[in-house]
Amino acid sequence: MPGYESEKLQETLLDLMRSQEREKQLREENAAILAGISAMAGANNKRQVFNSLLTVLHKYIGFEHALVLTREDETSPLKELVTTCQCFESSTWPINHTFIRSMNGESIALFDPDKVNEFRGLPDNMLQYCKSVLLTGVKVSSGDAVLIFLHSERGQFPPQSRRVLDRFRPLLERAIIDIDYRERLQSLVTARTVELTHSQQRFRDFAKTVGDWFWEIDTNFQFTYISSPNLANHVIDNECIFDIFDGHAELKKELKARLEKKVPFEDLEWQLPESEGGTWFSFSGTPYFSKQGKLQGFRGTAKDITHRKKQLFELQEARKQAESANKAKSQFLAMMSHEIRTPLNAVLGLMETLADSGLNSEQKGWIDYMEQSAQLLLTIINDILDLSRIESGNFELFNAEMRPADSINLVVNQLKEQARKKDISLTSYISPDVPEVMIGDKNRISQVMFNLIGNAIKFTNQGYVSVNVTRDANHIVIAVKDTGIGIAPEAQKNLFNPFIQADGSITRRYGGTGLGLAISQHLINKMNGRITLQSELDKGSCFTVYIPIPIQTLAAIPTQIVQTPRLEKSLKILLAEDSNTNQLVAKLMLEKRGHQVKIANNGEEAIELLKLKRNSFDIVLMDISMPVLDGLEATRQLRRSNYDIPIIALTANAMQSDQEEYKRAGMDGFLAKPIQPMELNLMLDKYQGLMMTGS
Repeated sequence: MPGYESEKLQETLLDLMRSQEREKQLREENAAILAGISAMAGANNKRQVFNSLLTVLHKYIGFEHALVLTREDETSPLKELVTTCQCFESSTWPINHTFIRSMNGESIALFDPDKVNEFRGLPDNMLQYCKSVLLTGVKVSSGDAVLIFLHSERGQFPPQSRRVLDRFRPLLERAIIDIDYRERLQSLVTARTVELTHSQQRFRDFAKTVGDWFWEIDTNFQFTYISSPNLANHVIDNECIFDIFDGHAELKKELKARLEKKVPFEDLEWQLPESEGGTWFSFSGTPYFSKQGKLQGFRGTAKDITHRKKQLFELQEARKQAESANKAKSQFLAMMSHEIRTPLNAVLGLMETLADSGLNSEQKGWIDYMEQSAQLLLTIINDILDLSRIESGNFELFNAEMRPADSINLVVNQLKEQARKKDISLTSYISPDVPEVMIGDKNRISQVMFNLIGNAIKFTNQGYVSVNVTRDANHIVIAVKDTGIGIAPEAQKNLFNPFIQADGSITRRYGGTGLGLAISQHLINKMNGRITLQSELDKGSCFTVYIPIPIQTLAAIPTQIVQTPRLEKSLKILLAEDSNTNQLVAKLMLEKRGHQVKIANNGEEAIELLKLKRNSFDIVLMDISMPVLDGLEATRQLRRSNYDIPIIALTANAMQSDQEEYKRAGMDGFLAKPIQPMELNLMLDKYQGLMMTGS
């Protein structure tokens, strides 16, 4: 019995000692927890919080490194939040069974981590620290977190290590929640700081761009804010905004009127005096109001626009120079046209005379080729001159009463010979509902028809060319259709651009500048019309011209082409021409047609001959550019002296504006050099008819 009591006493003493040890351990752990909480409370960042936690746990768990992984939602992977090892920074971890157990609150020790899915795929530089692993999970406000302890040797985390984690779980949760909160707070602060920095930079950039000077005034127009007292070389030391503009009464009045309207205004321009640099400013402003809608004043900017003003001035100067250059180009081309037309007149005139001089058929063929080449050269000159005038803006239509049918038939009749030589048919049809008389520029309509019908003949080797004129509502519709070579779809896009042809080889095969269609489109656009094209390779083309019928179109007049027979009455013609070659050419052409010709070498000689033999001439062909006295002044003097004899301008200056000047000088008509036989015949027939009527 005494032995039994002694044994019971010893067991009781042993339990007491164990209880005292557990109590001591609990006191130590509680003290450690309190110390850790205290340390974390004084921490300034997540790193200090983490280090405080690790300091407490290091007394009970032998680890080398530790890290915390977090995720925001159940679909996201785990990412490093904080770590003691640099190689784990910014790492991302997959989630499998082991991590799921830990996130559910279980503390787990791994003795072979390289066989666990979460660690198996780690690179060698990370896996070398993971020979022993201890981990547990914690719930945080942003999602889930996993705390991992690592050691580079195996078997370093015995079972009691897991019990330590369980006992210290409140401290773990507090620390990781604190770390997560600080991280989120720091991220938010960083984002807001970046946003604020960007906003400040944006404002500075806008300030640099929008205005060089900021101002604010109250309802009495007194300054309440000025960003800088210096505006360029001008010092702002006034209390009222209007005082800045002393000496600029109109500007001050304009500013006051805009402010009194209580609406935003902008681009009120003001220039500093030259003594202060002459800087230009643009004032802009807007009213601002209280929450109750009461006007508080105005805010605005003043922007230096000197550079813009300088650029505008330079652009205006450049435009003047460009216009001057265009004018000079037009004048040069007009001069060159005159200089080329003059010798070309001799070439064409002598070829016509030579053709009727008894040549054999082979020689006549040579003459035909020479004439075609000369006519092509004349067409090129006309095209270049027309395009230059259009581009320089010196081009105007000369609208008057005209017969559309006459313009079409004139072109068709003149080009029939070309079609006959190629053995193709050229036909025309004019619908009865086409206005017989309208207001328009007959010469320009004829020019467009020459281009379109001439091209159709040139590019058609067999078949036909047809010209159909109809009416569609308020438009005359002219369709020029051919069975020629056609135009490829890709080439049609640039067909109306100057100097561009459907195919580069076309230039060599058919000749031409590529200007005709561009000029035609300019002319039709000027008439507020349009040109369309339908074409297919090897089948032909159809150009359709739509010309508006002006409101001023007159009442219908019968439109029939009256073919008058050639009159045989011989005219007595005074030819005023300074060029010996042109004298020879014109005399041969006129005498060949049965007329008598007297030559004067300049305008003065022409006047003297008319004074000596006032009634000895039926008509005067007057060159314009002559020495001693030019054709215009000679005509004016004759008209002032009451000479009513018909005077026809004979010149290479073929612009419409030139023709208007000749008319104002008192001339009755115009004959362009090189002299075209058909135009010469029409002019002579007209005055032969007048002579017959007069007689």
